Amino acid sequence: MKKALTIMLITVLAVSFVFAQDEAVKMDAGLRGGWRSGVTGRYFLSESNCTEVLLTSRGWSGLILTGMYQWHKPLSLGEIENLSWFFGGGLHVGYWVSGSVYGSDLALGVDAIAGVEYDLEPLIEFPLSVSLDYKPGFDIFGKWAGTFADVAMSVRYTF
Repeated sequence: MKKALTIMLITVLAVSFVFAQDEAVKMDAGLRGGWRSGVTGRYFLSESNCTEVLLTSRGWSGLILTGMYQWHKPLSLGEIENLSWFFGGGLHVGYWVSGSVYGSDLALGVDAIAGVEYDLEPLIEFPLSVSLDYKPGFDIFGKWAGTFADVAMSVRYTF
């Protein structure tokens, strides 16, 4: 399972580098840590809209691939600059191997997401951002994920 996660991380970064050649395109990729940890990649369609792909796992017995559409809005909190909030939704598909030798399950479901993001580039002069989000999801088909709520922090490098 570690090998599959490593391959997916390399794939996300390789695709990001290809699209990063266009100056008008903003992309970022990074790591997501929380109940379900993994890798994240976003492609901004405009300053306020993006698509995000997550490849996450809870332990090493399964993977969840999530695709979402998000809206980003600036957030003004006094003198704090470079802060924004976002919300959106999408779908997930996952494959889970249970504890038994023959048990496995495929799941398909819906997700929502809401969170805040802080752009660190003006502070550290390096294109890095940090976000904290809440991502509930529900399986429509399958039952291994059930109803879940994922709170996670992501660190992303902007290309």
